[in-house]
Amino acid sequence: MIFELVIGVLCVFGYFYIKLKFKWTFWKDHNVSHPQPEFPFGSSPMFGWNSFTQKYNMNELAKNQAIALGFPKFYGNYIFGTPNLIVCDPEMAKHILVKDFDHFVDRQGETFTKLLEGGHFVDQLWINQMTALRGDKWKSTRATFTPIFTAGKLKGMIKFIHEVTNDLVKSVGEEAKTGKPFELKEKFGKFSMDTIATCAFGVNAKSFEDESSIFAKNAKAMFRSSGEEILKFIIAMIPGGKVVLKLLDIPINKKYITLFFYNVIRNTIMHRMETKTRRNDLIDLMIDAMKAENCNKDDTEDSELDHDLRFKQTDEVTMVATALVILVAGYDTTSQTMAITSYFMARNPDIQEKLYQEIMECVGEMKDEKGHPDYNQIQSLPYLDMVLHETLRFNPLLGLIGRACTKNYNIPDTNIVLMKGNEVHINAMAIHHNPDIYPNPEEYDPERFTKEAKANRHPYAFLGFGQGPRNCIGMRFALLEAKLGLFAVLRKYKFVSTPETEEKLTLDPKAFLSVPKEPLIVKAVERS
Repeated sequence: MIFELVIGVLCVFGYFYIKLKFKWTFWKDHNVSHPQPEFPFGSSPMFGWNSFTQKYNMNELAKNQAIALGFPKFYGNYIFGTPNLIVCDPEMAKHILVKDFDHFVDRQGETFTKLLEGGHFVDQLWINQMTALRGDKWKSTRATFTPIFTAGKLKGMIKFIHEVTNDLVKSVGEEAKTGKPFELKEKFGKFSMDTIATCAFGVNAKSFEDESSIFAKNAKAMFRSSGEEILKFIIAMIPGGKVVLKLLDIPINKKYITLFFYNVIRNTIMHRMETKTRRNDLIDLMIDAMKAENCNKDDTEDSELDHDLRFKQTDEVTMVATALVILVAGYDTTSQTMAITSYFMARNPDIQEKLYQEIMECVGEMKDEKGHPDYNQIQSLPYLDMVLHETLRFNPLLGLIGRACTKNYNIPDTNIVLMKGNEVHINAMAIHHNPDIYPNPEEYDPERFTKEAKANRHPYAFLGFGQGPRNCIGMRFALLEAKLGLFAVLRKYKFVSTPETEEKLTLDPKAFLSVPKEPLIVKAVERS
C-alpha cells in the first residue's frame, strides 16, 4: 500500500514537473531574458521558495534579478507556469501605467481575486478594499474617495497632525536629554500610528505613552509574512482547499489583526452616524463621500432618510475595508520613510545642515515662530521635498508595482502578446537603481531632485508612489505627515551617528515592503 502511494505521489509530481517544463519555454521561445525558474513556483520574486526560507526581501530579489540580467527594458519570469512581464524601463512603465491603461485597469489578476472570493469574512474585507477592486467597481470607489485627499481637505486635518508632532518632539527631546542612542523606526512608528489614528478615526492611540500600544503592534505585524501565511495561500490554490480553510475558520489573510482594525473602524463609523458628531477627519469625509455617492444613485425625496439602511446593506464592507488599508498601509510606509530619512540625515551631516537652514528660514517667516507651519508654508520647502524623494528613490517601499492584463496586449516594438490574465510588474527597485538613470545609485543625494535634474530625466524614472490612475491615493497625506514631523524635529534637534549606527542597510526578508532589517540607531542633540 505504501509503495503504491509513493508511486502515485511521484507520478503526480512528475506530471506537474513535465507540464511546467513545457510552460517554462514561453520567454525562451520569444528570445526574452529571464531568470531560471525553480519547481514548482517559477521565478517570481513575489512567490517562491524564498517565501518559506525568507533569506531575502522580495524587493531586493527583484532588484538583483534586473542587475543580473543587465537592466534590460523588460524581462520575463513565471508565477508557477504563467508568464509574467517585469518592466525596468521608464517609457514602458508609462505605457503600462498610463498610455495603455485601458489594458491594465486592475492591480491583481483574476486568478488571485477568485482565490479570495467566497472565502472567510476577513478575506472578503481585503478583496473589497480599494486597491484590490477591479474594473468599474474600482473606478466608482476611487472617484468616491479621491476628494477626501484634496488640498482643501488636508488643510482641515493639519491641526490633528500638529498635535501629534508635539508628542514626537517631546519624545525626541527626552532622548536628547539622556544622551543615549535610540531606534528611529520605533520612534516614527509611534508618530505615524498616532497621526493616522487621530486624523482618520478620532482615536488617541497613545503610542508615546504606552510602550505596548496594541494599535502599533497590530499595524506593524500586518506587513510581516511567515511560512504559515504562504502555506495557507498554497492550500487555497489546491482544489477543495478553500472549502477546508473555511470549515476550519481559517482565512488566507491575517485574521485577528484584520478583525481588530475592522471593529475599531466600524464602531467609529457607526458612532458618528448615530450621534451625528463631527471632527472633519477621514471618517467624516468618507461618510460624506458615501452619502454624496448614494444621493447621486437615488435622487428620491426619502434618499436621506434611508441612507443609514443602505449604508449597512451595501456600503459598509467597501468603506471599512478602504479605511483599513489607509490605516495599515499609511502607518508602515510613512514611519519607515521618516525613519530612513532621519538615518540618512545622521549619516550625511552636510545634507542635514542644508535642510536645517531651509527649515529655519521658514520659521523666520512664520507668524508664530514657536508654532507650526501652515499647509502652504510646509509645501513651499523644495529641499525638504528633495530629501524625501531621494529617500523613496533609494528605498521605494513598494519595489514591484503590479498590474493585471485585462485584455490581450502587444508589448510595444515586439511581436509578443500578453494574454488577458497575465500580470505585469513595474520593477521600481531596478529603475531607481539603474546607473544609466541615476548615476552612483547607491549614494544618497537629494540633488537628484532639483528642477533641472528632473527635467533632464524621464518623468517615470521615479515611482515612489506609482503613477497613473491607480497611483497611491494617500500620497499627499503621507508627504504632508512626513514633512510636518521632520520639520518639527529637525528645527530643534540634530541626528548624529553613533558606533551602533549601521553603515549599510539590508532589507528585512520577512517584510512585504522594502524596510531595513537592522535597527536604525542614532543620537539626538539639541540645537542651541
